[in-house]
Amino acid sequence: MTIVEPTQAQVDALVAPYLETQASGLGFAIGCASPGFAQPGRLYFAGNVTNQFGQALDLVATTPFEIASISKTFTATLYARLIRSGNPNLTIGDFGQPNGPLPISPKLAGITLDELMSFTSGLPQDNSDAPVDSPPQRPSPYSMPGMLSYLGAAPPPVTSPGQRFTYSNLAFAIMSAILASGGTIGDRRVGAFVRLMRENVFGPLGISATYFDDASLAELPLGYNYNYGSSPAYSTAQPGWVFFPAYFGAGGIVATPNDMLQWLRFNMGIVRNAQLSPLLSVLQTPVTTVTAGVTRLGLGWFISPGGNGSPASVFKDGRLHGFGSYIAFLPSPDPGVTPSPAGVFVLLNAEGITDTQEKEGVPIAVALANDLLLIMQGQTPPTDKSHYPHLTPQAGRA
Repeated sequence: MTIVEPTQAQVDALVAPYLETQASGLGFAIGCASPGFAQPGRLYFAGNVTNQFGQALDLVATTPFEIASISKTFTATLYARLIRSGNPNLTIGDFGQPNGPLPISPKLAGITLDELMSFTSGLPQDNSDAPVDSPPQRPSPYSMPGMLSYLGAAPPPVTSPGQRFTYSNLAFAIMSAILASGGTIGDRRVGAFVRLMRENVFGPLGISATYFDDASLAELPLGYNYNYGSSPAYSTAQPGWVFFPAYFGAGGIVATPNDMLQWLRFNMGIVRNAQLSPLLSVLQTPVTTVTAGVTRLGLGWFISPGGNGSPASVFKDGRLHGFGSYIAFLPSPDPGVTPSPAGVFVLLNAEGITDTQEKEGVPIAVALANDLLLIMQGQTPPTDKSHYPHLTPQAGRA
């Protein structure tokens, strides 16, 4: 397969309609990678950004962005390295009392860790603004011990674990607590999870400027929420999420374009690591017969068969107030051994922008990434992008 490297002019043409709507303060950071490029990864920037105080920021390779639910792919990778590689059949019950250190109710004990990471846990769907999987009087900040006390005293209902697709941010928050309790640090604080991620994923891959919801307000771009039909169509957004730090494993990572390009190249198999690369085969392969429509479910990743003008891809999208993200790459026939031919990520400091500039459209990060994957294959993107794969439909959730 011949892969064509996109030009800056092509990227500019794709984002131009959105920059016309918001000429000041909206910025895009885009990365494309292929083992066939002279340099196996390239960054593109369009638009402009300010910091949280309205002061102009450079839009460059080191500008931080909230990547929202793409964080789940990092959490799944840490699980695959620290726990799953030694025992793929563990359940929450192996870590909840009385068997383990975490005060998690026996009502959740039968959920397997693979089900937590493959969106089949049976926990309630919670990517909406009215979740049913947190305390009615949730404290702020929402800590890991606070979340665990809720899961021990009055956990949410569980329906048919392993039998159906439900998008659960809580599942990844539970995994972060399990990792913290079962890893080398061995406690229940979110700091243990963060340190384990740095030691076992960020560090080995040379991801050096990525962290969890700890951005300088002078460096983080001011974000925007779009609400088509209102006047004005967009408004400034508060960074972060009311579920942090308990939900860091679900959506807490802040990353630079440089580090996102490294993450893309690693998952494509272009960058190799002796400990982590062998994990790609299980992360990017369906681990269940359950599907989300035609989309198959890996660990932290979705696997789309393509069709109807869409490329086949391994992908993950993300949305938080003020930020949007998407990462996708063509499937490899042998992940971790044979590199994927092409991959893309898109980061922007806005939530709710769609390809049609109407509420019912496709999120712009989804549209841009899939357009570029097709362009890289020498194809013309379709006018109708409604078949492009994405699974984070509502605002305000990772």
